[in-house]
Amino acid sequence: MSKEITYEDALLQLKEIVSKLEMKQVKIDDLASTVKEAKQLVDFCREKLDKTESEINKIIQPEGNEEEEML
Repeated sequence: MSKEITYEDALLQLKEIVSKLEMKQVKIDDLASTVKEAKQLVDFCREKLDKTESEINKIIQPEGNEEEEML
């Protein structure tokens, strides 16, 4: 994926690929490249989710973790 895309765009593209695969609209000659594209999109989405989760955890529990200090 050479250009920057959003999580939502990647998810939409994945849904389109899955739909085409389910409806058997992907030619055998294009199957490998379609699966490769889907894997890249899945990896992008997974990385984006992991990064977002990490950022949210840092916001919710900043360094110094106050809960541990209270115990």
